[in-house]
Amino acid sequence: FTSRDPETAARNRKNYAILQQSVARLAKADALIVLGSDTGLEDHIFGYVEQKELELMNAAGMTPMQVIVAATSRAAAFLDLKNTGTLAAGRRADFLVLDANPLDDIRNTRRIAGIVIGGRDVDRAALRASLPRD
Repeated sequence: FTSRDPETAARNRKNYAILQQSVARLAKADALIVLGSDTGLEDHIFGYVEQKELELMNAAGMTPMQVIVAATSRAAAFLDLKNTGTLAAGRRADFLVLDANPLDDIRNTRRIAGIVIGGRDVDRAALRASLPRD
């Protein structure tokens, strides 16, 4: 971020404050809000930016439950994914097991104890070992 000038930073802060107010109003009106970040951009690290967006949505006025719905069932519905997004009989079992309740603190979504994809536990140690280390 060192190449960004102070004017651009100030303008972005002002625009973000407007965005926060809009999110709060939309959440209060029960608008259909969906999690969607720009993961993959130069300064948007996979996995981290989604976690940060959950926190920012909560800080902007959404309840933890509204944020979780925006990131799960609402996102699946928006993408027309009929077999995922909620835990229900007959649906694909994709979910995280957390060490703490995200309804108490949305940052608890970072406390991942396990991952299940398609009904199968993900071997996180094996996955971590398979990643390149540059």
